[in-house]
Amino acid sequence: MLDFRTDMADERLKECEKEGKIEGISSENINVNDKIKVTKVRVLNEQGKEKIGKEVGTYITIEIKEIEVINEEELEKVSKILSGQIQELIKPYKSILVVGLGNIDTTVDSIGPKVIKDLKITRHLKKYAPDLVGKNAKELSGIAPGVLGTTGIETQEILKGIVEKVNPDVIIAIDALISRDISRLFKTIQISNTGITPGAGVGNTRKEISRKTMGVPVIAIGVPTLVEAATIVADSIELIANQFEEFAQLKNATKEDKYRLMKAVLEPSKFNLTVTPKEVDDLVDNMKLIIAHGINGGI
Repeated sequence: MLDFRTDMADERLKECEKEGKIEGISSENINVNDKIKVTKVRVLNEQGKEKIGKEVGTYITIEIKEIEVINEEELEKVSKILSGQIQELIKPYKSILVVGLGNIDTTVDSIGPKVIKDLKITRHLKKYAPDLVGKNAKELSGIAPGVLGTTGIETQEILKGIVEKVNPDVIIAIDALISRDISRLFKTIQISNTGITPGAGVGNTRKEISRKTMGVPVIAIGVPTLVEAATIVADSIELIANQFEEFAQLKNATKEDKYRLMKAVLEPSKFNLTVTPKEVDDLVDNMKLIIAHGINGGI
């Protein structure tokens, strides 16, 4: 199994494919236009799971180029694509609980809680003001449970109590992820039907939220907001090897070898930081709107 750090199924598949055909995995690429690409990776069995280190299930990635300058029309286009994918996954369900994982006071970890604020919540309306919503409208509720360091309670424990009382048919959990490619930060959305482990994207892994632990299906929506310093340095070494003849011998090392070397050098000194773009505030707002509109449109 590859040891570089990423939560993105398509990135793990891409690296594995360099070694040859992958059994137990299928994939499909759809170029919507010159700015939007959709990739579907299906982990079909335990063999595929072992190879790329992702649970059996479906992983859908929506990648958006130049999101820093995205206009309202393009934002709505991406939101509609996300809505379509969500609709396919929640079609059988009537009651949906959306969970905004993360820390609203930490910008790179705030997308989940911020999305909750922009959702069109209907659970209370269906109960107390049914005339305000359509008869066939789905029941939508939302919660931003905070993080262990603030609440002192594991997110999984909080959600178990909520699920017991609210009794949703399905959970949609939103969280920050980590990528191995700095160019994908805040430009990619991954949707999966395999659940999620809170804190994984910021290096603080907590107890998983999945069908196994919650008793209902869990759809995960994640945005890569961080990349390891070791990954950036390893990629920089490759650029140096390609541009300067005196370092050409470095071309013989694989990306994974370079990553392992940099991680071994940086981690003992606690320099293997996680890095995010300087435009992080604007990028968080863009992604928050896309995901909130996508969920609202998919309900």
